[in-house]
Amino acid sequence: MKLSIRNVGKLKEADVEINGITVIAGENNTGKSTIGKVLFSIFQSLYKLDDQIIREKRNTIKHNLELLYVHATGSFFYNVEFKEIIDEILIEGSKYDIEILKNKILEFISNNSEKTKNEIPEEPVKRIFDLLKIPKKSFVLAILNRNFSNEFNNQITNIYTELVGNIKLKIQDKESFLSIENNIIKEIKNEHFLNTEIVYIDDPFILDDLTDELFVRNAIKNTDYNTIYNHKNYLKYKLIQKKGSLVDEIILNSKLEKFYLKLNELFEGDIILSNRGNYVYRRKNKGNELNLINLSAGLKSFAVLKMLFINNTLQENGTIILDEPEIHLHPEWQIKFAELIVLLQKEFKMHILLTTHSPYFLKAIQVYSKKYKISNKCKYYMSELDGEQAILVDKTNKTDDLFYKLAISFENLMNEEELYED
Repeated sequence: MKLSIRNVGKLKEADVEINGITVIAGENNTGKSTIGKVLFSIFQSLYKLDDQIIREKRNTIKHNLELLYVHATGSFFYNVEFKEIIDEILIEGSKYDIEILKNKILEFISNNSEKTKNEIPEEPVKRIFDLLKIPKKSFVLAILNRNFSNEFNNQITNIYTELVGNIKLKIQDKESFLSIENNIIKEIKNEHFLNTEIVYIDDPFILDDLTDELFVRNAIKNTDYNTIYNHKNYLKYKLIQKKGSLVDEIILNSKLEKFYLKLNELFEGDIILSNRGNYVYRRKNKGNELNLINLSAGLKSFAVLKMLFINNTLQENGTIILDEPEIHLHPEWQIKFAELIVLLQKEFKMHILLTTHSPYFLKAIQVYSKKYKISNKCKYYMSELDGEQAILVDKTNKTDDLFYKLAISFENLMNEEELYED
C-alpha cells in the first residue's frame, strides 16, 4: 500500500509505504496525525462503497415515503413495512416517469391503509424521482466529502498555500486519485472499493464513554457503522459490536495464538456488559466489577486492543492506525505494547501505521521486528517542518536520525543543567 499526499492539512508533501509496520516519528505539530486522518477518511469512504450508496438511497426513499404516508393517511402512528416498495423503486424506478412513480406510491399507501387521500404532495415524490437520476460518481464524491470534512473539521486543504491538494492511494495494482480545492474534494479518479475495514486508535479514554448506559443502549441498536463518520465515534461503536460466528472465533484464535497469549499476560480479565447495561472491567476469576473510568490509562490501551480482537474487528490483511499509542504508558509498558503490535503484524499480516515521539517505543518496534523476523516489512519516516508546512522524509536506512531527533530535547536540558552546577 502506498499513500501520497500533497497540500493537505499541515502537510506539504508525504509519500508513505505501508506493507507491514510503518512508523512516523517527529515532534508535535509536524503533520503526523494528518497522515492517519487521510488514510482513515479514504478507507471509510471506499469500504463496501456500493453498500454505502444503496444504504443512502434506501434511507432517503424511506424518509420521503414516510412523509407521504403520514400526509395521505393523516396518521403519525403506523406499522408499515416499506422494504418491498423501496426494493421495487430501486430496481425499476429508473424506468418510471414521475407520474408512474407517484401512482405506485399511492397504490402502496392505499394497500396499507383503509383511510387515504387521493392526492399526495409533489415535493417528496420529486425528491425520490431526482434521487434515482443521480450518477454514482456524485454519491462517491458526497461520501468522500462528508468523511473528510468530519475528520478535518471542514479544513482539509493546506492553509499555508493556495495550491490544489491531492491524494493518491495505491493498493496492489489499483490507484485512486483525489483532487481537493477550497476544502472540497472536486474529483476522484479510479475509485476502487475496499473490502477490509480500518481502525484508528488515538485515545484509550474512549472506554469511559462505554460506562454511559444510554449511549450503549443506542449503540447496540445501531448496526449501521458507516454512518458514523468521525474516527473516534466509529471506534466507540466498533468496540461494542457483536462478536462474529463461533467458526470465525476459532479461526482467529488459532491464527493469533501468540498474540492473544501475550495480550492476556498484560491484560487479565475482560470488558463485559453488566446487568445495568453499561460496560465494566472484570478481572479473570474474580467476581468484582470495576467502573471503566477507574481503570488506569495504561490498562485502557491494552483493553481497547483486546476488545477489538475478541469481537473480530481486527481483520487479516486489515489496517490499523495507532496515533502515539505510548502517550499514557510507562516505558516498560511501551516496550510490551510494541511487542504486541509486532506480533499482530506477523500473525495477522496487518497494515499498521503508527506515530510516536518516544525513543523507547521506536526502539522496541525495531528490536521486536528483528526478533520476529519482519524487519523487511518495516518502514521508518521522520516528519519535520519546512517553513510553516510539514514534509515527510524516509529514514528507513538512517534510523539513527530519528533517535537523535527524539532525544535532542533531553540533551539540550542536560546541557542547560550544566550551566547551573556549582
